[in-house]
Amino acid sequence: MRLYCPVCDKEYPLETQALFCPESTEDGVHPLIKREDADELSRVFPTILTKRWNDGKLSFSVFREFLASYQLACEHGKGSWWLERVLALSNACERLTGRGFVRTPEICADALAEAIDLPKGTLFVKNETLQLMGSHKSRHLAGAIMHLETLREIEEEQKEKKTLAIFSCGNAAMGAAAVAGAAGYQLYAFVPDHVSDTVVAILTNLGTNVVKVSRDGSVGEGDPCNLRYQEALKKFGWIPFTSYGRDIWSAVEGAETLAYEFIFNQYLADAALDVMVIQVGGGGLANAFISGAQLCLRLGVIRKLPRFYTCQTSSCYPLAQSYFLVLRELGRAGVVTLSPELAMALEGDFDARTLLETNAGQIKMTANLIAEMYPKIKEDIERVFSEIGKKRNEYFKAWSGNVPDSVAEGILDDTTYDGLEVVRGMIESGGLPLIADEEALTKAYDLAVRHTGIDLSATGSAGLAGLRMLVKNNLIQKGERCGLLFTGVGERTCDLPIVKDRVFTLSAGENIKKLIG
Repeated sequence: MRLYCPVCDKEYPLETQALFCPESTEDGVHPLIKREDADELSRVFPTILTKRWNDGKLSFSVFREFLASYQLACEHGKGSWWLERVLALSNACERLTGRGFVRTPEICADALAEAIDLPKGTLFVKNETLQLMGSHKSRHLAGAIMHLETLREIEEEQKEKKTLAIFSCGNAAMGAAAVAGAAGYQLYAFVPDHVSDTVVAILTNLGTNVVKVSRDGSVGEGDPCNLRYQEALKKFGWIPFTSYGRDIWSAVEGAETLAYEFIFNQYLADAALDVMVIQVGGGGLANAFISGAQLCLRLGVIRKLPRFYTCQTSSCYPLAQSYFLVLRELGRAGVVTLSPELAMALEGDFDARTLLETNAGQIKMTANLIAEMYPKIKEDIERVFSEIGKKRNEYFKAWSGNVPDSVAEGILDDTTYDGLEVVRGMIESGGLPLIADEEALTKAYDLAVRHTGIDLSATGSAGLAGLRMLVKNNLIQKGERCGLLFTGVGERTCDLPIVKDRVFTLSAGENIKKLIG
């Protein structure tokens, strides 16, 4: 297994200290991805994986050969250490928060299926609210911390653990706080200044330093929390500890375990998914699930990818905008043929929501044709994606419309940080970006709670709003199996007071050096 930059077409050894391609530029980060040996992994599929699965082992243990940090540890004779370390980390999280790393269940949600006009036996929901800290985010951070811990373990002289930093509106910060605290790392979390006192109390009692950042009503420049976080990384040399592959490649493989669980469970039940709808903010979850599914395809666990659809809010949909910018480039390069009407619309200033409403038939037909032709035109498509990757920031811009506001506040990221990888997954599989309004998001939340009994948030059920759109527009074929991820627990409580010494505020233009006094 090696790390690979698809933009520069260069490979890097697993020992590299780089968290993203060293040849990244100001025009955009080049995220590193894993390049595995499918023949090597086929050694454990299906017999060994099935035995581990049936023994109820942690997913990090079940699918360990799929993880670069384990492969790196094995290269240095540390495979047993890695297994002990990941279990110790899970146990430490359990002591700290009451829950360690868990395998979350998939529910055949028949009552919910009938409520949205799908047949029984065709809707499967993975309940990530049961995961550590109530969301999938801790999976990303567990993958990242195991990578950092493995790098330290193989060093001849172990250095001090570096300070970590994350930007988040809540769930990611709490997942990071639990994992970092359990592993003995100091963490700074850059959060919006309107974050709830409950979240701040949870974070500070887990030992995290909370940095409240004000937006000051500005849009178009990116998330202020991310901007101050990036400033801190450069100023203090802290390590990025987010759920995005753009920041740290190993965060993707941590959350790939979610995809492996879902897809392997469906494999054992002989019920492969045809459609997957994933709510998107910064894109880390969708990136990881798509990446995990692509590996399962190469390994033969599935025969084809499910169609990947993404769902954003009508208040903030930068990924949909980016999807059409990429589609325009594929058309310009002659890789795909766009209808004259669609091509003309994409050459001017366009709004993705309007395009999806007025050109839905042409867009869906184009997506289907690309997916059908994909094996034959894959190399041509990848050349276009490589060129886009060199100018990533040009195609994945910060939201410049209204100040984002939604009941699904957890997916209001100004930028889809892992957007290029997510768009690639939609293009390859024939899926599309979807945009749900507030009424649809609220209705989806009500249906999800009523028909599954899961205690989740409107953010966590947003994918259901997208699936309902597909059903209403007859984009789900009879008998197709659909998958959703319910990813964020509902109301949180904390009986402990805020640790005020761990709370900082940063107004616009204020010197960031105040964080370290």
